[in-house]
Amino acid sequence: MRTTLATIAALGMLLPAVWAGPVKQVFLITNRGCEEVCQSFRNNLQSQGPVNFIWRDAAGDVSRVAAFVAEARTLRPDLMATWGTGVTLAVIGPHDAPDPKRYLKDVPVVYLYVGNPVESKIARSAEKSGRPHVAGANTSVPVEAQIKLLQSFRPLVRIGMLYNTDEPAAVTQAAEVRQAFKAHSVQVNEVLLPMTANGTPDASSIPAALDQLARHKPDFLYHIGSTFTLQQVQAISTGAMARGIPMFSPTESAFRRGSVLLGLISPLAGIGQVAAHQAGQILFHSQQPGDLPSPTLTHNSVLINMRAARTLGIYPPMKLLQFSELTE
Repeated sequence: MRTTLATIAALGMLLPAVWAGPVKQVFLITNRGCEEVCQSFRNNLQSQGPVNFIWRDAAGDVSRVAAFVAEARTLRPDLMATWGTGVTLAVIGPHDAPDPKRYLKDVPVVYLYVGNPVESKIARSAEKSGRPHVAGANTSVPVEAQIKLLQSFRPLVRIGMLYNTDEPAAVTQAAEVRQAFKAHSVQVNEVLLPMTANGTPDASSIPAALDQLARHKPDFLYHIGSTFTLQQVQAISTGAMARGIPMFSPTESAFRRGSVLLGLISPLAGIGQVAAHQAGQILFHSQQPGDLPSPTLTHNSVLINMRAARTLGIYPPMKLLQFSELTE
């Protein structure tokens, strides 16, 4: 199902007028604060009816989610909303191992900002979650569309990737991207960031990792998304640029925070809006989560950082400039 933001907005405008029931309790779990996706979700859901949010943030430590799950079992909210792959898996588990003692099974769940729900085993298919109590949307930009954009920018022979392996979403995304690029006969060179003694990614290893990638002379450094690489996106992107490597990202937050040359993104506000629409269907229209189609965002945006382009001496084709958002 392909759902436009205009359609969702129109539906949202109708809902407050028809709902006069009790205030709904929504237990929202995020992983790095209530950023734009979270804020959009909250605002759009509240526009549909009376909602009280119980908000918990894991602050980058997914191990904390187990305590939030225990709290939710006691509070019995009307709906759980989970932000990101790691948090969502910590709440509902993979579909092929849904341990009811560890994961929630009897509370409706809407996941948001999950890039690869099928590959990460959050959903069984792209059409529906395939899980009775779970709903969510397909909000990532298809990799084929990303490759097409990269090829339109400059000839694409080699791609570089640098990421940490302690976050499931990063590993899943890297596997999908690797397979897609190889299918287009693009050489993939990747460096896995080492871990520190306390089990966290080693930020001090980024320069050496970039030196290693630079030896392969990649046409682009592809941003593999994770909490760590987002935190370090400025160091990664400026370090890559200093080595003559342009960076591409399929996520808006990474593009906005770093010196990333090119992006193809699903707008963050739109991701929150789609999730709020699904949550509204469950809370205010008595829909079962597993019966809801998984909508796909139809609007993607091309972002180009002209300051990075000038620094690198790599300028976008004129036809691409006609429909891109240019930033400095």
